[in-house]
Amino acid sequence: MDLKEQYFDWMINRIFYDKSLIKLYCGLLAYLNSIVFLWQIDMDENRQKDAQDLRYMFGDDYGYSEGQICRELDIEPPTLLEVIVALIIRAQENILAGTDDICINQEIFIDIITNLKLENLVGGFLSNNEIDYANTCINNLFNHAYSYYGEGGLFKVDNPKQDMRNTEIWYQFMWYLDEKLGGKYL
Repeated sequence: MDLKEQYFDWMINRIFYDKSLIKLYCGLLAYLNSIVFLWQIDMDENRQKDAQDLRYMFGDDYGYSEGQICRELDIEPPTLLEVIVALIIRAQENILAGTDDICINQEIFIDIITNLKLENLVGGFLSNNEIDYANTCINNLFNHAYSYYGEGGLFKVDNPKQDMRNTEIWYQFMWYLDEKLGGKYL
């Protein structure tokens, strides 16, 4: 297994506690890992940086040098999957400490997939029609063409503090966690 494959496996194992779901989501995960993350709101550049840091976290876990990570992983821009995983891990380390981490990670990931309207794209590799549909959903995300409440984006909340389309991803995530966890952590 090459370094990129190890990294991909490491990422998805940080998300899924139910390993049977990995096989179910394999096509969608591969798709999300092929989509370069695009951002329009200035502070969302931080999500890209978190995804790049995720590569070095993997390197530390597996004993790869920074040079190896730089040569083999950092030569490409971060993917949407990396951003999602990095976002979840960042929250886990900074906000959700003490929870059943891997369980909540999986729940958050599935909520994101559902909110992006990609939940029906499971069960194997994606057909051309499914890729076209997924591309439309991801373009809506990147262009902020989703609802005021975030439906169609990464996170949907019932009571956003402002229009989710104009809100950086980190704040969207915090509002989502606040509602999901009943204010327990925020």
